[in-house]
Amino acid sequence: MNKQAVIGIIKRIFTYYGYSVNYSDISDFLAEKNADHLFVEYDASANFNSIRHFSNNVGKYGGKGILILDSVDEKTRSFALSEGITVWDRGELESWVGRAVLSGALEEIQISPEPAAGKSEVFSTLQPHVPEKISVASEKNEFERTIRILLRSVPINIGKADALSIAQAKVGSSRSQKLKFIPVWHYNYSFSTQKKFKSRIIDLAGDGEGFINALTGTNSFSKLKDVQDNIFVPTQNYEIKQPLIVRNDALDKAMDAIIREHAKEIRLNEMIGDTIIFENKIFAPAEEDINLEMELIHIPVWEIKGSAETAEINGYDGHIEALKAYSDAEFV
Repeated sequence: MNKQAVIGIIKRIFTYYGYSVNYSDISDFLAEKNADHLFVEYDASANFNSIRHFSNNVGKYGGKGILILDSVDEKTRSFALSEGITVWDRGELESWVGRAVLSGALEEIQISPEPAAGKSEVFSTLQPHVPEKISVASEKNEFERTIRILLRSVPINIGKADALSIAQAKVGSSRSQKLKFIPVWHYNYSFSTQKKFKSRIIDLAGDGEGFINALTGTNSFSKLKDVQDNIFVPTQNYEIKQPLIVRNDALDKAMDAIIREHAKEIRLNEMIGDTIIFENKIFAPAEEDINLEMELIHIPVWEIKGSAETAEINGYDGHIEALKAYSDAEFV
C-alpha cells in the first residue's frame, strides 16, 4: 500500500468520525476527540522491536496506539496487543473504506454504514459525524482542543463531562469549569526494626505509600498509580498550582504521619517476686529506621462553579474534594 495515500485516507476517516487530526512527533498523526488521544502509525515492515518502541513512546504520552500494517500474522498481532497496541491490516482498512479507496481510484471516501463484524474496536462504538446546525458554544465544547505538557501527574480518569455530572447535584448548572493540577509530595516508605524493652524484643515492620498536599500540608495514606511524565490538557482553562510546602517540610510531615500510623501499644507483664506487674507501653519506629522516598507529582482537580457554590472534583478518582460558597479561594 502507498503510505501517503493510506495516511491521507485514514486522516479523513477520523475526521469523518468527529476527531481532530494533529501533528505528532512519535507517529504519523495524532487523532483527538474528547478524552481519546490516538497515535496512528503506518509501518510496512514492523517487527517486535519497532512495535515495542512504538508502545513505549505511546505509553510516555498517555494515549493509545494504532499500528497499520500491510499484513499481519497472529503472532505479531498477539504481541502488539500484549504491548497495548491495536493493529490494523489491509482487511480492517477495507472494511471501512473499500478496496476502491485503498487503490486510490476514488476521490471521495465511501464508508459502509455497517462495518464487518469482529473488526477493529477503535471505530466499533463510534457514530458517524453528521453535520448539523449547532451553537458555537456546543461545537466548542464537543471538539475542545488539547495540548500535551510535560508534567508529572496521575492520569485524568474523570473527564470534564463526568465531572460536570458529579457536580451538578451539588452546585446545579455550571457557570464555568477549570482543570487545576494540585501539587503533592508523593512518598513510598518501608521499615523493619526491633525494639528492646527489658527482656522483651518487639518486632516492628511496615510499608506503604501516601502523599502530602503541597498547598495545605495535610497527609493522606492513599495510593497513586500510573504516574506519567506527560499529560493532555485543554488549551484553555487549566492551571498548574505551585507548591507552598517545600520538600524538607514535607519529609518531616510524612515521617511524623508514618510513625503515628505504625505506633502500637503492647501490654507487657513482668513477675516481681510473687506479683505479676502489667504495663502498657507504646512502640514505634524511629526516623532512622524508616526508608522514605519522595517526589513531587500532581493530581488533576476539576473546579466546577455553579450559581452560588463551587465544587472541586478529583479528576483521578472522582470524589468531591471540596464544596464551598462561590469564591476565588484556593484549593483546600
